[in-house]
This record gives sequence, C-alpha cells and structure tokens, in this order.
Amino acid sequence: MTIPADVAATDIGAVEEFCGKWEKAWNARDADAVAALCADDLVYDEPALRGTAHGREAIRAFVAEMARNFPDFSFKRMGVYAETTRRAVLVAWQFTGTVAGTDRRVEFHGDDRLELGEDGLVHAYRCLYDNKFVERQVRGGAAGR
Repeated sequence: MTIPADVAATDIGAVEEFCGKWEKAWNARDADAVAALCADDLVYDEPALRGTAHGREAIRAFVAEMARNFPDFSFKRMGVYAETTRRAVLVAWQFTGTVAGTDRRVEFHGDDRLELGEDGLVHAYRCLYDNKFVERQVRGGAAGR
C-alpha cells in the first residue's frame, strides 16, 4: 500500500485512503482509532483547547470529550487539498452534532491541516475553525453570524 508519506501527496489515491480512515475514525467516535493515525510526538493545535497539545493521549482525550459533549457528532468531508512538495494535506469538513442533554444542534465548517511523517502518521495537526461561533451555538445563541 502506498501512503502519502511515500510520495508527498502526489498519489491522490493514497491521500484519499488516508483521509477516509481519518474521517471514519472520527465519525465512529473512536478515540483509539484517531490516535492510531497520529505519531507519539504529535503536535496538535485545537481551538477548543485554546492552545497546543502534544502526543497521542491528547488527541485520544479530545475525541472522547467530543463524544461526551456531542454524542451524535459527525464530520462530512467537503474537500481534500494535497500539498505536492511535502507530506501535507488539508481536509475541509462540515461538523454537525447535538449538545449532550439538549436539543441544540451545532453546525460549522472547519479544516484539518495534517502534516505526515515518513511513517505515514500525523505528526502535526492544526484544526482550524471559529471557536467563538461554536461556543455561541453551544450556549444556545443564534447559529448565524
């Protein structure tokens, strides 16, 4: 099997395969599966954490927290953009989920910027979205801007 790390991101099939695993693991709310796609030395920027986290345990804990806070959450992949000169992809997605214990729906767009190592695992992960917009929805504010 070719992995994106083998050829930067010029093999779109390998990129699609990896992104499919990424999406499937998140949508299964499987913290272990998401963590397994990440390197031990992962550097993870997440707006909800308000900073940078490190390592597989950080991403594992975040996925578990998301599943508790939004038990029905899902991500729909909207696009994949591959860097051709280095091992990096950007995955555009749409999030939907219901705040636990309420009927409040949360919906927003974001992007995952994934930098892959030679081992085919995510070593740097920067998640990009408007966290203030999300927080307003969680509190029951208007979904629009």
